[in-house]
Amino acid sequence: MIRVLVIDDQKILLEGLAAILSQCDDVEIVGTIPFSEMVESACSLTKPDVIFMDICMEGKNSGIELTKRLKEKNPGQKIIIMTGFQDISFLEMSRDAGADSFIYKESSAAAFIECMKRTVAGEQIYPDVQGNVTFGVCGVTLTERELDILRLICRNLSYQEIADELGISKRTVSFHISNMLSKTGHKSIVGLAVEAADKGYASAP
Repeated sequence: MIRVLVIDDQKILLEGLAAILSQCDDVEIVGTIPFSEMVESACSLTKPDVIFMDICMEGKNSGIELTKRLKEKNPGQKIIIMTGFQDISFLEMSRDAGADSFIYKESSAAAFIECMKRTVAGEQIYPDVQGNVTFGVCGVTLTERELDILRLICRNLSYQEIADELGISKRTVSFHISNMLSKTGHKSIVGLAVEAADKGYASAP
């Protein structure tokens, strides 16, 4: 039997995925966890073979952080990262954390089952098509002009220097920055610039 633990803070997906996987004769759902703080103790108690891990959850720990810690404790445990955001940086972060596979939440039931079984068999399953880079907790995308401005901010250019570089007014630069903060939920442009740098998107294309 394949012992499966499902972790997601969205109740519909949590229960739905557990129901889909439990239809397989060789699968036992050993737990469904809605909060990140419960994950490590649940893994110790249930000893799952496979963990479906949401990348963004309520609580102190992200799916990436939990994957790193769980893999350090038990490298043989299979972890499949799930997300609803088609963000290329999530693929890279999942690989770096040691996740065995990666699947988008909008995938079909058959795709989830196939991903699980191939992962258990030792394969690493990652999407061929890479998504956009998104920012903020809601996973919003930025326009090309906003990205141009963000890259220049990461190079420590002032508003006036950015305006001169792009051939626009300083007031327009300020407008785009305010719009980016509103869209992403960041309280300061510094926080957004740090996120861009962390995702490797600060440099010019």
